[in-house]
Amino acid sequence: MAAQHVGRAIGWTLGCLAAPIVAGSLLGRRWIVVGVVLSILATLWLVLWLPRTAHAAFARGRYDRAARRYRLLALLSFSAGRERAAVLSRAGCDIAAGRLARAERTLDSLDPDVFDVTERAVFLNNRACGVLDSSGDPTTALALADEAIGLRPDVPAIQHTRARALLAVGRIDDAIAVLDAMRAGGELEPALEATRCEDLATAWEKKGQPDYARDYRERARLVAR
Repeated sequence: MAAQHVGRAIGWTLGCLAAPIVAGSLLGRRWIVVGVVLSILATLWLVLWLPRTAHAAFARGRYDRAARRYRLLALLSFSAGRERAAVLSRAGCDIAAGRLARAERTLDSLDPDVFDVTERAVFLNNRACGVLDSSGDPTTALALADEAIGLRPDVPAIQHTRARALLAVGRIDDAIAVLDAMRAGGELEPALEATRCEDLATAWEKKGQPDYARDYRERARLVAR
């Protein structure tokens, strides 16, 4: 695997070096500068633009677009860690889009023994979401979410998964407390805020408070527009 990523890095570097040389030899010396600029722009696209826009697409709930960009990131990654992060994110897109079988295959292809703390937390969170979305055992989902929270308690998406699991096992007040605490660090991404409000509506409905439930559903609708 390491050799593969080194090969990608060398190939990309050689391609960037070759672009101005080829442009200059075929089109004239003035095109050398154009080749250099294009090489720099291509590298910025890979290192900065592609990951940022993938994350932004996911945050807005555009899961198909995000999945395509994460797939490209995985193919072009220069390190095993960056590739794993992209693959885990792509699995998250598939889960959010309802492609549970595909997400399960992707997660099964990974080796948890090589994960760092953040990767393991994301892996566990994805597993928990998959269990919940497939109507699996909610106690299993809660155990997975609890383990993920223990590793990364600061991640709102993982807190949300735990709240969903708490709702599924009938711990309504605990779920509401977690959902309310999710915004302690500030505003949430639109897709996450919309689903948080939907889950709060469900929780308050279960508690026999239809007015609260209607209020949160309206909030979810406004955020999702």
